[in-house]
Amino acid sequence: MIAGLTRNIILFRIKSFLRIEILLLLSLFMTVSVFKGFTQVLPAVESVVNRADAFKNTDPKQAIQITSSALLMARKSNHSPSLARVHRYIGVLYFMTGELVKARHHFDSSYVLYLKLGDEKGIAACQNNIGVIYQEVGEYQKAIDFFNKSVSLKLKLGDSAGATSGMINIGTIYSYRGENQKSVSTFMNVIRIASRTHDTVRLIDAGINLAVVYNIEKKSDSALRHLYNSLAMAIAIADDYSIGYCLNNIGVAYQYASKNQKAIDYFNKAFALRSDLGDIAGIATTLDNLGKMYSRQGDFDKSIDCFYQSLKYSQQLDDKRSIANTLNSMGELLNKQGDFYGAEAYLRKGIEIARQLGLKRDLRILYSSMIQTFGAAKQFDSVEVYLPLYSQMHNLSNAPSEKSIVYSQNENDSYSGRVGIIPFFYSALIITFFLLVILFRSLYIRKLKFRKDI
Repeated sequence: MIAGLTRNIILFRIKSFLRIEILLLLSLFMTVSVFKGFTQVLPAVESVVNRADAFKNTDPKQAIQITSSALLMARKSNHSPSLARVHRYIGVLYFMTGELVKARHHFDSSYVLYLKLGDEKGIAACQNNIGVIYQEVGEYQKAIDFFNKSVSLKLKLGDSAGATSGMINIGTIYSYRGENQKSVSTFMNVIRIASRTHDTVRLIDAGINLAVVYNIEKKSDSALRHLYNSLAMAIAIADDYSIGYCLNNIGVAYQYASKNQKAIDYFNKAFALRSDLGDIAGIATTLDNLGKMYSRQGDFDKSIDCFYQSLKYSQQLDDKRSIANTLNSMGELLNKQGDFYGAEAYLRKGIEIARQLGLKRDLRILYSSMIQTFGAAKQFDSVEVYLPLYSQMHNLSNAPSEKSIVYSQNENDSYSGRVGIIPFFYSALIITFFLLVILFRSLYIRKLKFRKDI
């Protein structure tokens, strides 16, 4: 009888011990599972990237210099997650300066590394980036293919905010191709998803891009309604950069509606805010818009002053694409003033830059301006040279778009892994710690009882 009782006590203790061990193993599994598909960046590398991020909007060249040291650090450590992180970030910076070939090189390098690591979040982010590069050079079907891959993967991962950023880019391409109904449908789908997830930032972005399509369709009232809604949301969340976008694009909507003074008023509001923020790229864009409005009103002195200032800021950022666009604006102004040779000189320089960067949409605009200049100068032989070049790009839109999403806060979180994953990781560690305490306490009590039994 005593032997049976002893056996039962021993079995009970073994079961209790196994229960605790199973709980401990489950907790450890939770901790390890957090890192499935997740790649941890070296803290020193992450620190350098964060330091560079402070210069992203004001001095991308400085940001590139700072991030280059992070790239060297990652290479010396031969740490693939850090290399993937830094390559992608540098790609974003080169995209901001208009150097698409360099941007694509870094995006490709990051993409290959994320594929080897099996990091699906990084893969999806890079697919979006590569899609934007194809979008900018006018290879729209390739862009859509990459955006669709990115959207599908992000939806699989439960990243609805990231997925809607890709959808916004797809909608933008539809508008470029003149498929406005598809574009509107895509943006409205983004609004439905973002409303359901209370994603205010995506609601703002979708509203801004939807307004671009309505401007093309000459539906200024619809464009303004969405822009004012976006502006109200941006003000509510104190997102000054989005407020600047909204103010600038409201000016564009009034420009389309030929309400010149209202357009100028909103461009001036955008300029004041972007100046306060030190948003150099935004300042350059708004100054170019103001220059066009003053040119429309015949105030050529104010117009050329705005264009020169815009050019100066774009050169400060080494933003070659914006430089090409402003050179086109200056060429159009000189054409209006009858200075055809001056116009031709600016336009040729703009064409040279756009060709180097492979910017097909911008080239189409520049070719159009060059044809108008030669036509006004009655140089019809030259017109015949540029007409075929223009015709080759007949399917590319001239519509202004200030907000393709190459990089978003959501995507930044997905590859640095600091939001969402880390809190869960800490929770798993805490559970593991308490289970260890329970385990050792149980073992200690059992040891004491065993001594008493003896």
